Amino acid sequence: MNAMQKTYKAIDFPPLTERQETLIESLKAVRPEEIDTSDMPECTGNGAPRYVRQTDVHAKIDDDTLAWLKEAGKDYLCRLNSVLRWARLNGCPVTLL
Repeated sequence: MNAMQKTYKAIDFPPLTERQETLIESLKAVRPEEIDTSDMPECTGNGAPRYVRQTDVHAKIDDDTLAWLKEAGKDYLCRLNSVLRWARLNGCPVTLL
């Protein structure tokens, strides 16, 4: 295992209720072509959503911020976009520090 991989402990969840079991069985019966995915972002193959419409932007960011984004490895620009998306969706104010 390399330094970037994490290990997780299993969680002992309570058993499913009868209602949950019924819901799971009904979902198993749905054919893939019956599922409307038109409002979902495209998947990149690594589990991260890829939003189809993107615009190239050239900007300067602080060295320490760039180093922080690069700590997790490749795809730091994707992480930057994810951080900005999270901030927007969670109502973070856009002000100068």
